[in-house]
Amino acid sequence: MDPGYRIIAIASLTGLLMACGEWKADSSGLTARTAAPVESANCASCHGYPLQDTNHVFHLFHTDENKRFNGPITCLDCHNRSLQYDIVTLVDTIYVDTTDSFPGNWSTVDFPDRDPRLTFEDTIRTFTIKRIDTLHQHRPIPLPERPGPPTSFTEYVTGLAHLNGAIDVEFDPKISDVARFGGEKAGFNPTEETCSAVACHPGDKPYRFAAPSKHLPEMKE
Repeated sequence: MDPGYRIIAIASLTGLLMACGEWKADSSGLTARTAAPVESANCASCHGYPLQDTNHVFHLFHTDENKRFNGPITCLDCHNRSLQYDIVTLVDTIYVDTTDSFPGNWSTVDFPDRDPRLTFEDTIRTFTIKRIDTLHQHRPIPLPERPGPPTSFTEYVTGLAHLNGAIDVEFDPKISDVARFGGEKAGFNPTEETCSAVACHPGDKPYRFAAPSKHLPEMKE
């Protein structure tokens, strides 16, 4: 049985028991395995997925990829311990046009081969190579395809921390721009609901989406 299905099966069972108010934290239960393949378990079996509040919708659907971090924003960036991931290595060749017809740096990660957005895609590879960067990104592991209709959002393999009954906000190390923030690592204040020292936000002050239930207004940098 695929380990991804085992983890989802555990999550589904845990969600049902918690809903009944009878679930007790037990280490043996957290590491239990099902005896038969699970055909219909999915992330939405335990909670709304993907989440549709302003915060999650903005981050997951309306932000651009950033190669300096982990590429596209996923659940992993803010809930690092709750997902399993692989380390992906990208080789990024940076070109410059010495004629200044196309000024600036041109990256092969930003402008990959056969990119339909570019009319001069083949041209940039005739420019002068400025440098070659080796990028290391953390990418959550997608669940294997399961029977039934396709999911509306990628489902990922979770870790045991996903089943501890708490909402853990722990930023992936790639989200901390320690050079920009003087060695400070990205952090989340659950009382104020603010994110600080996160590389994906400009400025040097904490950031917060409005939290009406706590009477907290939006806080921008």
